[in-house]
Amino acid sequence: MSSATRILILGLLSKLEASHGYDIRHELETWNAEQWANIAYGSIYFALSKMAEEKLVKAVNTEQAGARPAKISYSITENGKEEFQRLLREYWWELKPTIDPFQVAITFMDHLSHDELLLSLNYRADMLRVNIKGFGQSIGLIMKEGYKPKHLEVNLRLSLAHMETELHWIEDVIGKVERGELP
Repeated sequence: MSSATRILILGLLSKLEASHGYDIRHELETWNAEQWANIAYGSIYFALSKMAEEKLVKAVNTEQAGARPAKISYSITENGKEEFQRLLREYWWELKPTIDPFQVAITFMDHLSHDELLLSLNYRADMLRVNIKGFGQSIGLIMKEGYKPKHLEVNLRLSLAHMETELHWIEDVIGKVERGELP
């Protein structure tokens, strides 16, 4: 389980009190967390179970409806609150690199033909333009849905700025490839 998943779950439980995995997943989906936190929603249930073993959360209620799997509600423990604060401070005060497989691929751009390199860069630029447009429009909609913390919009706008910066960078590289300056 990633520490990003851990901090998201602990942080939500500190706000939502007792919740089960579905509620946590739903809240993170409304935040578009998959765009900026690299969270695998299926890992939420595993993470809750693991954190219960570690005494960071505790099961407070179990609901059984027919043959469906039991729904376990969890709440954060004092140890969980301490771990949340530790992770929160670590993320605020330590500069950590963003690992992007695309940057690894850039290192070997000379292994693609000129045409394939341009095609892939243009495709990536087109995908970024679509994502920027859709994500930009969705920020307003996300913020209108029920209660959302004001700072969520700032977080979403940071993700949008990252996409816009990457698009600008790719457009510059496309020009360099077309002029024969790269690779």
